[in-house]
Parts: sequence; structure tokens; C-alpha cells
Amino acid sequence: MSAAILSPNSLVLVEEAADEIARLDSVCLSRPAGVGLALRFILIADLHDRTPETFRTLAASHADPYHEPSVQPAARQWLALLSTEERRVRGGALLSVARFADAAPDLATYPDRSRLEAIWHEERGSRPVLMRALDSAAWSSSTAVGELSATLLLCAGGRTDRARFLPFTSVSAAVRAECTNAWRTGDTEPWARAALAAAAQRARRLRESVQAIAAPGERDEALLDPIGRAAITARRALAQLRVSLAVTMPSLAEDLSLSRPAAADALERLVDLGLAREVTGRARDRVYAWAAACAVADAALAS
Repeated sequence: MSAAILSPNSLVLVEEAADEIARLDSVCLSRPAGVGLALRFILIADLHDRTPETFRTLAASHADPYHEPSVQPAARQWLALLSTEERRVRGGALLSVARFADAAPDLATYPDRSRLEAIWHEERGSRPVLMRALDSAAWSSSTAVGELSATLLLCAGGRTDRARFLPFTSVSAAVRAECTNAWRTGDTEPWARAALAAAAQRARRLRESVQAIAAPGERDEALLDPIGRAAITARRALAQLRVSLAVTMPSLAEDLSLSRPAAADALERLVDLGLAREVTGRARDRVYAWAAACAVADAALAS
């Protein structure tokens, strides 16, 4: 397969996109585990329906399997596919159409599946991984397949340590169709410009959001200080949310060796202060999530 030839302007965009993806990855690697979980669930919501509600149901089911039935089957399929394929590609395995079949059954009869799989099976190092990602997104049967395969190729190619975001989702459906059709006929510039600009922009916005919320700051302390001695337990609960993203009251009590009333009080105080959110809307079996991560999801899924 011949490599696409890009103009000098588009080659600059390749470098910009690669730099922004690397910066996002670097910030995530230095932050609490809850950040990575939040970005993972944002990615699945992006694939499924681009709504904060999907993010919240994923966070709730992560904290308590009781809430798994509230996650839409399609979202569960995308999450299962991401989890298995991320591990495989990081271990050197190749993507395959067959392994995408449950989440994307249309691939079974897709007329260009052989072309798509050829892109996925290219020898590593044959051309820049971002070019392979662009090609995969242009030749995929759907936007979802294109986006997930693109981010997994970035992961496989060492551009990111984990699959953290879908790079080209900011390109509108109409522009995407026009540009990818041109790409397939050999006009590489429109899709390269649109997709690479979208990848850089999205990685930059996510990085800026993560940088703003990831470390305890003066605002958190200013909110906690007025509650006196209760702030001691509330700080411990907030620290747990930063790691776990979402918790139940019983799990928090167990993890922090607290009584259940003390854990419940800490969580309610964090909710009252805007540092935690209850994400199930239920009176029982409630799940509390890190409010700052929820805000990142709200912003990312509304863009």
C-alpha cells in the first residue's frame, strides 16, 4: 500500500497532533488513577451516544456491579472491546475485523473490510502511526469503528500509553464524509487537515481540563476548612474519589476503615460542597463520583 503524500502544511499538523497527544498522555500519567478512568468512560460515551448520562452509568457500574444493568448493551460492548483490544495491541497483537464483530456487526458484510484490515496489519514502522490512524478512520465502515481503531493504533504505535480519547470526533459528519471520500480517491489533504486539527484540539482541551482539576488546590481547601474537624474525614474521602473516580458508601467505609455513618457523612459533606456528585439518582444503592471528573465529562461530551 502506497503511503499518502501530504503537503508541508499537513505535515506540520501531523507534528502538532502528535505533540498534543503526547502532552495529554504525560499529564495523565502523573495524575491520580481516577483521571484515567474518567477519560476511559468519556471515550466509551463518545462511541455510544456522546451523553454525560452514559458516563455516569459507567462510573456507577464501575463502583458497584449492581448498577451494570443500567449501562446500555451497546456501551457495554464497546467497553469490553476496548478493554480486550487495548491489552492485546499493547502486547503486540494486531487488530482484526472479526474481533470487532460484536460491537460493529456491519463489518461482517462491509465491502472494504479487506482494505481496512490491510491497514490494521501493516508492518509497524512502515509509516507514521498517525497516518495509519487517518487511513483507518477514512476506510472504516462507521465513525465509531474508525475512531476506536484509530485510538487503538495510536496505542499500539506508542503514541499513548493507554487508549484515552477518540482523536477525530470533532469533525462534523458532513465534513467527515466529504473529506474521507476524497481521501479514498487519493486527495489526502482535506481529511488530513480536518482530522489532524481535530485531534490536536481535542487532546489540548482534555489536557487543559485534566490539568485544572487533577491536583488538590486552594479552592478545595477553602471549601473544606470551614467544616472543622469533619474536614479530616472529608479529605480522606475526596482522596479516595480521586483514585477510584466513584465509590459507594459501604465501599468507602471499608477502604478507609470508617463506620458507615462516618462514611455517609463525609460523602454528603462533599456533595454539599460541590466536590462529589451522586450519579444514580436513586434513594438506595447510591454511587458518588468525583465532581471535577464529572465536570470534565460534561464539557467533553457537550463539545
